[in-house]
Amino acid sequence: MNNNALWIILQRLRTPLLVIIITYSIAILGMVLIPGLDDKGEIYHLSFFDAFYFISYTASTIGFGETPYEFTYDQRMWVLICIYLTVIGWFYAIGTLVSVLSDKMLRFEIMKGRFRKRVKALDTNFIIILGYNHINSQVIPKLLNYGLEVVLVDISEDKINGFLLEDISHSIPVMVADAMLTETLQDAGIHHKKCIAVVSHFYKEDKNLRITILTKFLNPNIKVITKATKRDTITSLLDTDIAKVENPFEIFAKRLDIALTAPHIMILENWIYKNYDLTHEATFLPQGKYIICGYGRLGRAIKEKLDFHDIPYVIIDESVMPTKKMIEHELFISANADDKEVLLEAGIEEASVLIAGTQNDIDNISIILTAKKLNPKLYFIARENTMKEVSIFEAANIDWLFMIERILINKTSLQLANPLKHTFLQKIIYKDEMWGNALVNLLKSQLGNNPKLMNLTITRQRAYALYNKIEAGERIHLDILLKSLSDWTKYHKAIPLLLKRGKNEILLPRDEILKLGDQLLFACDEESKEEIEYIASNMYDLHYICTGEEKKNWALNKFMNAFK
Repeated sequence: MNNNALWIILQRLRTPLLVIIITYSIAILGMVLIPGLDDKGEIYHLSFFDAFYFISYTASTIGFGETPYEFTYDQRMWVLICIYLTVIGWFYAIGTLVSVLSDKMLRFEIMKGRFRKRVKALDTNFIIILGYNHINSQVIPKLLNYGLEVVLVDISEDKINGFLLEDISHSIPVMVADAMLTETLQDAGIHHKKCIAVVSHFYKEDKNLRITILTKFLNPNIKVITKATKRDTITSLLDTDIAKVENPFEIFAKRLDIALTAPHIMILENWIYKNYDLTHEATFLPQGKYIICGYGRLGRAIKEKLDFHDIPYVIIDESVMPTKKMIEHELFISANADDKEVLLEAGIEEASVLIAGTQNDIDNISIILTAKKLNPKLYFIARENTMKEVSIFEAANIDWLFMIERILINKTSLQLANPLKHTFLQKIIYKDEMWGNALVNLLKSQLGNNPKLMNLTITRQRAYALYNKIEAGERIHLDILLKSLSDWTKYHKAIPLLLKRGKNEILLPRDEILKLGDQLLFACDEESKEEIEYIASNMYDLHYICTGEEKKNWALNKFMNAFK
């Protein structure tokens, strides 16, 4: 129990304890002073110990009888007074104790004490999750599956109680506290040597900025994964140098850009996120006229991409003032996008794509339903602000559903649990269709429709044999890891996708010389995965791959020669 909890108990029980001490003292003193008669009829006085012994079992209503001799009437009269006096004192003390144990502040202090101990005892890398919302509820299991620990803090006791009903809650330290306070972050382990990141996905972006600034001053060596969509907030977050900012609107706009020009890159992205395998159809988005319903942060991000590709569009929004240029070029209609006449005015009959991107999910569904009646051949893209209504959107048979929460769940989980995959993804989204098509075809032809992904870091723990050879000064090429253990002149099926060395990142490396600390990402099948692990870890397998000769075991040879 921490000092605060003990202090609360002592403070609240001070008066009851004084009442018990005073009533006991009066009762004991009376029993000592009032004379009694022994078995010989002589006057005697109880000792203080005998009096304390008698009052102890009398006050607690146990009652072992009169001791050491039968009492006189004077003594019995005093005992009657003592019974009511001490029992009332005990009732008062017990009532106060029950009240103290149910005190919200005490329970909070006890919880905080246990929380601190559990956090301090963590001996593996862990992430501090601030706020138990839908995004974080999906991120936590993904992190646990990758072997990372999690510490959870939320200001709402109801949310924490709801989390404690989950199967995974028993292994996670949780606390009800205000994440905006420095003390809370310290209690959550921000100074702990195993803390590697803080996740802050609050709806109000100023809270995310405050968390990032506090973290910067408390421990600048850990990163903050956070959400931001406003340019000023994004700039302030990036200025801290520790924030990894996730802007779901920019992410979707970039995906739209990729879908317009390089759909095979989208296939690779969905494969990385395990949404689809490599057989998913690669289709370019239609090139005709686009109707954008809603000109908020998403609408602006999409407009920039369409302007870049010189694709015609019309924007419909009744709550935003358009620019003079947009009015002059008839690119903006200030009206309700759910109105049939407005959609006809926007040219829905000859349009190719409609994007329902307002902040209201019901409005987006209504716009889609209205538009389908006017032009069922349209390609429909809809924004879903919360996953609570996902079944409704799925029933609407929408071609592309943009879910803010799912984007944040996938990005956060990948960035924390498998940063090498995230780095690979960040590199390939700037590649063109020819590059993406070539890589998809290579992966499918060599490894099938759904290859595995494997990470390897050149450390003593992960790659013992490689580490020792490189440390000894030998030049080991990446090509070594791709050779087959069944025939060292041939290669297994694995394909190296990325080599990360410090701040340098190489896509599709092949013949680089390996160095200590290198991080490698491979696409592979189960067999080639095992071969890479054996070559990296086993000195005999590595020797065979390098020389084509079986390395002799000196101890085994000496043992065998002893019997010759």
